[in-house]
Amino acid sequence: MDQKKDEIEQRKSAKKSVIVTEEIPDLKDKRNKEKKPELHSYAQEIMADLEYRQQFKVTENIDGEEIDLTPNYIPDFPYADQFLTFNVHLKHEMTNMHLMHSRSSATRSRTRQSMRGGVGGNKQSIDELISGIMYETIIFNPNKYEEKPEEHLPQSFKKSYVKITLRKSEFFKIFNQISTTVAKGTPQGDQVEADNRQYDYLTVGKGKVRRRSDNDAQTTIVLTNSRAVNTIYVDYATVGSYVSNFEMYDTLEGVEQKKSRYSTMHSLSKGTAEEETQMDAAATAYFEEEEAREREKAKNMAHQLFRSETFKTALLYVGRTLSSNLYKAGMQRFRNFRQVDRCSTDAQYKYSLKVLFRLIPVPSNDERKAISDISFCTSNSDILAISYGLFSFSSQHVPMSGDVYVWSIKNPGEPERAYYYNIPVTAICFSPYLPSLIAIGLYDGSVEVRDVSFVNTPTIAVSQRSTSPSCAPVVAIRWLKQVTDSDANEVDPFLSLSQDGSVTRFGLTKTPYLLGFTQMTLERIEGHPEGIRVPLSPTTVIESNRHPQGLYITTHPVHKDIYYILTDEGCIHKCSINYQHQYLEVLKCHDGGVNVMEFSPWSPKLFLTCGNDWYVRIWIDGITRPLIELLDDFQPVHWANWSPTHSTVIVSMNRESVSIWDIRRNILKPMGKHEMDSSYNTVAQFSNSGTTLVVGNERGNALFQALNDMPFPPHFQYDELEKAIYKSMGNDQELFIELKSIGFFGYPNKVCMKP
Repeated sequence: MDQKKDEIEQRKSAKKSVIVTEEIPDLKDKRNKEKKPELHSYAQEIMADLEYRQQFKVTENIDGEEIDLTPNYIPDFPYADQFLTFNVHLKHEMTNMHLMHSRSSATRSRTRQSMRGGVGGNKQSIDELISGIMYETIIFNPNKYEEKPEEHLPQSFKKSYVKITLRKSEFFKIFNQISTTVAKGTPQGDQVEADNRQYDYLTVGKGKVRRRSDNDAQTTIVLTNSRAVNTIYVDYATVGSYVSNFEMYDTLEGVEQKKSRYSTMHSLSKGTAEEETQMDAAATAYFEEEEAREREKAKNMAHQLFRSETFKTALLYVGRTLSSNLYKAGMQRFRNFRQVDRCSTDAQYKYSLKVLFRLIPVPSNDERKAISDISFCTSNSDILAISYGLFSFSSQHVPMSGDVYVWSIKNPGEPERAYYYNIPVTAICFSPYLPSLIAIGLYDGSVEVRDVSFVNTPTIAVSQRSTSPSCAPVVAIRWLKQVTDSDANEVDPFLSLSQDGSVTRFGLTKTPYLLGFTQMTLERIEGHPEGIRVPLSPTTVIESNRHPQGLYITTHPVHKDIYYILTDEGCIHKCSINYQHQYLEVLKCHDGGVNVMEFSPWSPKLFLTCGNDWYVRIWIDGITRPLIELLDDFQPVHWANWSPTHSTVIVSMNRESVSIWDIRRNILKPMGKHEMDSSYNTVAQFSNSGTTLVVGNERGNALFQALNDMPFPPHFQYDELEKAIYKSMGNDQELFIELKSIGFFGYPNKVCMKP
């Protein structure tokens, strides 16, 4: 009560005057006469405080006007009765609960069940609570100083303090039944009927032991088309047309309007025959001049249209559409849409080749150029780049120009990109790390890099004579992976092998020139290197050049700093980019030039080589003797490689044919041998999927050969490869012991690592 007096004193000391007066005596007598309910001791203090506050009247002087701010009187009888009744009931229940806790465990269990059943506590529903709030008795009497206050009906409370928040709950799948339609009488039909009977038993039959309710769910909007969008049937009929003389006159007038000037003068003039002849000559000269002007205008428009990028793109899309109709079967086979079922009884192992389509370039400068190199894009197997120029450096005819075409399987009729050079192109290679970059090697020893993602993008960088002084033709290009993390933001470098035996490492900088320096310069081998034994000539032979001829370059599949150089001496030089002008190893593989060296996709130690001594040899790193030797035709083998889909299949190519070897079945002769075109073969390459072989020839044609009737790939490819190698060695116990000492020579977990 002292606190309330202090509040009144603070109100008096405020800026606005507040007057507190005593209560009106009549109203005080009236309230004393009202009937009071019997109160308990703990409620008498509350009633005394309420009666004390009712003795005051609060007014406030605002702008010279006295305003009554006394809170309205709220009758306490209904609230007091409810409050007291609830507290008495609650106290009785609390007493009972204390008594129940002292009883036995069985009685306590029953008491808990009775409390859950609604013996005590407030068990009103949310609807009852809202109804009680909306229709609560709130009395507001503005005429409270009258003797008889007016009675007001209960009014709806507009603003409820109940706040309900709806949140999306997790999706619970209660039941799902798939609709199926099968033939009656079949095992599937019997199963569906049993499922239907079980569903009826659980829902509407005797097995319905749970509550069911029908709920609606929101479904997707069904989009329908009106009848107006349907195509109207076109009726064709032969009808006659009528053209009047006036329409014919207007048409001819439009054609002859250029002649109106001279024809009118000629019709009005009545001169001599000489004047008429001069007029006819002038009219003829005018017509010829107008026709020449129209032809020149049309020619300029055609050239402008052909230079438009939009027009070229439209032609490209139209060409793809037409090619898809013409080469549909070949495209489906190239993408392996039609595969033979393993359970098929018609499967035959013939190791055959079938031509899907051929890429025929448009000859530039009316020259026939051979395919010198082929490279597939690593990120998109539909794209490949083909270089056209010189393949055999002993050829009597050297073309005067070279081309680089970027083809897409979507359009075998026309190339997607075309780059023309004044010298033959000898090497090409897509970057495996930035797939849009392509490195191009030329006949004069220069190298350049292009970005094929854009149509008319100029060359990114070219080599300089100051940094790459070699003038010999570039025979091979290989990209290198950045070894250190400090060069992660730079473009990966690449190696270029020239015919004179020099290896140049090029790097891309922010300038339009390639930064190159000499990585290795080959020297001729003296004495007997490790490898096969080749008898030396009894006569002393002095070579005119102290540097051997470079033929091929490849990189190690695991160690990115190791690369191999193949020479015309039949040797493989193992080198490292960390050591310049120094070999790590030298291995004699063939009695003649070594043309190709490729690692197996299932082993980082197993590799094959092919050379001009007619052999294809299989080697393993650590053993200086060949494990297997394959010989068929007495011709130099230009290209050989492992099949990306079969670990024991090897494909080799010479000038006239392609041979398919399967070392698991036979190492004496190939399982399939196929003649190509009449033109000599130059290079070949597997597609990224490994089911198609692209063979290039000297006429510039690229043949896409599908490998059909092949055996099904084994489930354990490495195990079959290891078993075939051990089986092919025969009775060579020394080689068998050496191979056993090496142990496991595959990748971890026996996986396939395609280059």
